[in-house]
Amino acid sequence: MDFTVILIFVVLSAITALMMIFVFRKRSAAGLEDASSDYAEGLNLLLAGDTEKALKKFKEAVTKNSQNIDAYLKIGDILRESGQFDRAVNVHKYLTVRTTLTAKQKREIYQSLVMDYQAAQEYDKAFDVLGKIISEDKNNTWAHEMKLKLYEQKEEWEDAFQVYKNLKKISKEFKNGRLALYKVQEGLKLSKNGKEKDAQARFRDAIKIDSQSPPAYIYLADSYRNEDRKEDALKVLKQFVEKVPSQSFLAFELIKELLYEGGVYGEIENFYLEIINSQPDNHEAKLALAENYKKKGEIEKAVNLCSSILESDPSNKAAKQYLIRLYHHTGQKDEALNLAIELIEASSKHKEKFRCSKCRHESDKPFWRCPGCFEWETAIQN
Repeated sequence: MDFTVILIFVVLSAITALMMIFVFRKRSAAGLEDASSDYAEGLNLLLAGDTEKALKKFKEAVTKNSQNIDAYLKIGDILRESGQFDRAVNVHKYLTVRTTLTAKQKREIYQSLVMDYQAAQEYDKAFDVLGKIISEDKNNTWAHEMKLKLYEQKEEWEDAFQVYKNLKKISKEFKNGRLALYKVQEGLKLSKNGKEKDAQARFRDAIKIDSQSPPAYIYLADSYRNEDRKEDALKVLKQFVEKVPSQSFLAFELIKELLYEGGVYGEIENFYLEIINSQPDNHEAKLALAENYKKKGEIEKAVNLCSSILESDPSNKAAKQYLIRLYHHTGQKDEALNLAIELIEASSKHKEKFRCSKCRHESDKPFWRCPGCFEWETAIQN
C-alpha cells in the first residue's frame, strides 16, 4: 500500500476518533445538564407538595447522573414518607457503600437511614446507625436528640433520663424540668404495673430535681390517695400550693375531694382562706372559695369574692362567668345580662384553656407533654 494512502488513512482515523470523543463529551455534558435540570425541578415540586412528580424527576436525575447523592437521598425520603419503609432503607443503604462520599454526605445518609428505621419501628437498627454517627462525632446534637426521641417512643423513661442528662454537656436548651418529667413518666409506668411504692419514689425524685414540677406533686398525692393515705396526700398538695402558687388551681379539685372523703368539710374554707391571705392575687383560689360559699348558700360572700377579682382584673373571664350564674341564682337578671353581653363582646373563639405552642393542639386541661406532637412543656394558656 502506498505510503501516502496509509498516512491519509491514519489521519482520517485520528480525526474520526477525536470527533467521537468530542460528541461523547458533548452528550455527557448535555446529560449532566439535563440531570441538574431534573433535580432542580424535583426540588420545586417537592416544595410545592407534589411528591409523586418530584419522585419521578429525582429518578430521572439519577438515571442521567448516578453521582447525584442528594437526589438519591430525596428518593429514599419520599419513599419513607409514603410508607414504603423497606424501599427507603434499600435506597439509603445502597448509598452507604459508596467510597467517594464526603463526610457531610455520609452523615446525611446515616440520618435518613435512622429516620427510615424509626418510621418502621425497627429501633435496634436505628440505635446501631446512631452509634456509628456518634462514634465519628461524639458531640453530634442531632444524633443524641434522635436517640432521646427513640427512647421516648419506646417509653423507656430511665434511658431517656440518662440521654437527656448527657445532652447537658452539648445542648444550650437543657432544662432540669424535663428531667423531672422523665421521672414522672417513669413513675406513671410503674404505677400502671402495680408498683406503687417504686412509683412514689420516682415522683419524689422528680420533686427533688424540680421543686416547681406540678405533675410530680399531683401524681404523688394521687398515689398516696390510692393507698388511702389522705393526710400524706394533702400534705403534698399543700406543699405544691406553697411552692407553685401560679399553678395551685391544678390541685384544688383533688384537695376538695380529699377533704370531703375525710369528712372535714369546714377545712375547705380555711384552706382557701389561708391561700388567699398569703397570695392575695390568687384568683383561682378565690373562685374556688366562691363556689364553696355558693354550695353553703352564702351567695353574698360568693358575689363579693367574684367582684373583688374583677376589681383587680376587669377582664377576668372566669369571674364574670361565675358572677353571671350567681346573679341568675339570686334573680338579678339585669346584672347577669349586662355581664353576659360583656363576655360575648370580649369573647375569643377558643373555648379551650390550653394550647400547644408548636402544633396548636388544644385542651381544657393542662398537659406537660403534648398529646398531638409529643413535644414537652409547650402548653400555653389562651
